[in-house]
Amino acid sequence: MGVFTITGATGSIGKEVVKNLLRSGHEVRILSTRKDLQWEGVSVFYWNPAEGEIDDLALEGSDYLIHLAGAPVSKRWTPMYKRKINDSRVYTSKVLLDAINNVKKSPKSCVSASAIGYYGSSSSKVFTENTPPANDFLASVTENWERYTRIFESYERRSVQLRIGIVLDKGAGVLGKLVPLAKAGVVSPLGSGEQWTSWIHVEDLAKMFIYCAISDVASGPYNAVASTPLSNKSFTKKICKVLKRPMILPSVPAFLLKLFLGEMATLALTSQKVSNAKILKTGFVFKYEEIEPALQSILN
Repeated sequence: MGVFTITGATGSIGKEVVKNLLRSGHEVRILSTRKDLQWEGVSVFYWNPAEGEIDDLALEGSDYLIHLAGAPVSKRWTPMYKRKINDSRVYTSKVLLDAINNVKKSPKSCVSASAIGYYGSSSSKVFTENTPPANDFLASVTENWERYTRIFESYERRSVQLRIGIVLDKGAGVLGKLVPLAKAGVVSPLGSGEQWTSWIHVEDLAKMFIYCAISDVASGPYNAVASTPLSNKSFTKKICKVLKRPMILPSVPAFLLKLFLGEMATLALTSQKVSNAKILKTGFVFKYEEIEPALQSILN
């Protein structure tokens, strides 16, 4: 059994990672900005990345670091909040790096969150880890994020970045927003509905973070998506099918999304068909490769 240190543990992905680790008998330490946080079976250490504060004991003797911390991108992108999205990823990574360099025995692997927002949008391309970054806000954030987490790598330590697609989890992320609408019978495709959606079940994603930490996969980026991307229209249809609700047509026009969401409408309108061949070649096995069983496991 190993010792894991986790940032961003209170998010939906982090909770799933912690649950998996505790079930397997690992020691779990989390870094939290809340001094009063209590979590059964977990050691909680305080940090305040914006002020450069961290309890180094969270990393002393830890075997693996899973770095999930960062401000969510699913809030309206005001200039101030866009700065927070970027800075939260930079500050947390800098503070972790300083702490790693301060302790006597530091983690032998660091697995950090990234996002397929790195690639931008295309209706025809299949994005692989070798695809260069796009020239937009999300791409610049993820590129900067990875630039800092790559610094964790050393001769003795692997550093892996997981470029995460749309995460399927109950009450969180995309499903947290779409499912209440679908249950009310008022959900419809977004924009043209033809944009590609590359997704992953939260169980598979948590398993992938742990797998990349403890196995000998090489440093570098890996796409964290299932093998079966589908159009936004098909994705919406599948949600309605599993919930036994109708899908409303026509689609929500792109201009309306931009009117209500501003620049954040990019999240709904971006088309990304992403390959997971690289992670599959390492021997990783998905539990959920098809969208319908993945949705059934969450929604039923």
